[in-house]
Amino acid sequence: MIKKLTLVFSIFILSSNLSAQKATSYLSPVPSPQAFVSQNVGMTKISVSYSSPGMKGREVFGGLVPYDEEWRAGANSPTLISFSTDVSVSGKTLRAGKYVIRMTPKKDGNWVVNLNLRNIADRPPSLWKEGAVGFPYDYYKDGKVDMKSFKKDMSHSFEVAPVTWEANIERLFYRVDPNDNKTAKISMLWENVIIQFDVDTMTEEHLERFSKTLESN
Repeated sequence: MIKKLTLVFSIFILSSNLSAQKATSYLSPVPSPQAFVSQNVGMTKISVSYSSPGMKGREVFGGLVPYDEEWRAGANSPTLISFSTDVSVSGKTLRAGKYVIRMTPKKDGNWVVNLNLRNIADRPPSLWKEGAVGFPYDYYKDGKVDMKSFKKDMSHSFEVAPVTWEANIERLFYRVDPNDNKTAKISMLWENVIIQFDVDTMTEEHLERFSKTLESN
C-alpha cells in the first residue's frame, strides 16, 4: 500500500513539474514579438502586421540577414500589408487586400521589394507552415519553397534606395505616415537602415467613383 501511495505521489509531482514547465514556456516572452501598425490615409486604411526581431549585438544586414537573398522583412510568420481600397504603389495599381512583403537587401545599390497576393485572406497565420521563412505554406513542396510558383503569383516588384544613418535601431519596426493624407509613406527601420516606399491612396479616383455612384441612384 505504501509503495502504491509513493508511486502515485511521484507521478503527481512529475505531472505538476511538467505542467509548470509548459506554463512557463507558454508565458515566456517570445524573442520576436508580434507587432501591428495601422493608419487611415485619405479614404484608405493601411495596416502592417509583422514580427519584430532585435539586433542583440549582432550584425543584421550582411550578417543575420544576408545580402542578395530574399528576406521575410521581419521574423517568424510572413509580414503582411493590407489596403482597404485599391492603391497605387510605384506606378502600379494594386487592388484592395492583403499582401506578403518580402525584401532583397543589397550591399550596394537599390533593395528589391516584392508584394505577393494569393488567397492570403483564406490562409490565416495558424495555417502557415511552422518554421517557414515567410512564405505561405502552399508554396512548399517536399520541404522546399517552389520559387517558380511564388514568382508567378507576384503582384508587384520594385526597387527602393536604402537610407543609412549612424545610429542603430535595436528592434525592427514599421511606420505608416499619412503625409498629405493622400499618399502614405511606408517605412521599415532596423539596425542603421531605412527602407521607404510611397502608397498613393488614389483619393480623387475613389471620390469620383463615389460621386458617380450617387448620381446613378
